[in-house]
Amino acid sequence: MARLVVAIGNPGSRYAWTRHNIGFLLVDQLVVEFQASSFKDTPKCFSLSAKLDLPSGPVIFIKPKTYVNLSGKAVRSAKDYYGVSLDQILVLADDVNRKFGDVRLRESAGSGGHNGVKSITHALGSNGYWQLRLGIGKPSVVSQELSDFVLSPFSEMEKVQMSTMFAEATRLFSSWCGVI
Repeated sequence: MARLVVAIGNPGSRYAWTRHNIGFLLVDQLVVEFQASSFKDTPKCFSLSAKLDLPSGPVIFIKPKTYVNLSGKAVRSAKDYYGVSLDQILVLADDVNRKFGDVRLRESAGSGGHNGVKSITHALGSNGYWQLRLGIGKPSVVSQELSDFVLSPFSEMEKVQMSTMFAEATRLFSSWCGVI
């Protein structure tokens, strides 16, 4: 049975190293680490997609081109296109409610205020999919708007700390898809 891994993020180099794009950064690492195919444009899914063939079935990785807040359109299209069941979907998303570096895997979780996750739940008509939430923390400056914070780049220290976070996220991904 096919599995679908959805990275939430914004397309384009302008957003590449911003907090909202941590899902894109993780999925890029997973594709390389597990030697999946390279990302290619998949217009029917409004995404870039890559594929990993496992004995238990293919894992399709997607990076929606719809921007974070409209991620649901791409996820619904990919779910239908690849014939994936709801419980075989894993969404990789940033989480301001978790301190930087914390990683959490849950099924049927809420949005935690994340507009991309809200969009996916709305498009699928259910939250019965898996989420791998990547903690990015909250703004250290009280006056900074949350929208500005999630679209701001990582600090150099955070970039260094990402390797530990991604190691744990990779372990959880491996467990979820049956690699380990």
